Amino acid sequence: MKKSISSAVNKAVEGNVWKKFTEVSVGRGKTVYPKSSADQERVGVRWDFDGEVTKADVVYNKFQMQPNAGKVPSSIKQWRDQNGGTHAVMADVLVKKGGTQDDVKTALEEAAKSV
Repeated sequence: MKKSISSAVNKAVEGNVWKKFTEVSVGRGKTVYPKSSADQERVGVRWDFDGEVTKADVVYNKFQMQPNAGKVPSSIKQWRDQNGGTHAVMADVLVKKGGTQDDVKTALEEAAKSV
């Protein structure tokens, strides 16, 4: 499971994809990454936007990491089947609004550790 999620985190911070987490352009409950069905199956998890949270005068974008449907890595499929399906939340992620690529990577990795 850790290998699959680590791979998903790496894909989420490559290129300019990480900017989707710091400057959100989707509504609450919508998927930030990955968008296409093919990418969702390949990555295995998705991050849905869940609003903004303020902690210690810093604004964070909150995301819910959830398992995808379809042909996903077996470890993620097993978690999905044992924990309520594709709408079960694997982890909550707080990414600093307007943050850097390192901020995104650190936040996604910290959340992944809790799974």
